[in-house]
Amino acid sequence: MATSDDLHRDFGRMEGRLDAVEGRLQNIEDLLKTLISRLESIEAREHERRGAVWLLRGLWGIATGAVGFFGSWLFTHLTR
Repeated sequence: MATSDDLHRDFGRMEGRLDAVEGRLQNIEDLLKTLISRLESIEAREHERRGAVWLLRGLWGIATGAVGFFGSWLFTHLTR
């Protein structure tokens, strides 16, 4: 049969193990917060990149339209 000293010693060991587990969980929580922050940063940059691509596509469309219009206007006035 276990004595009260044995029980106290076992409870002390369990408490030490729980403290170690809590420390590890805190480390994991800190790591997850860091990863989430980095992921949010990457997502923000990707969103900005996509916006820039759409802007460039729009500007390219306007530029090609302007060049086509100018070429057509020039051809019309040179062939009169």
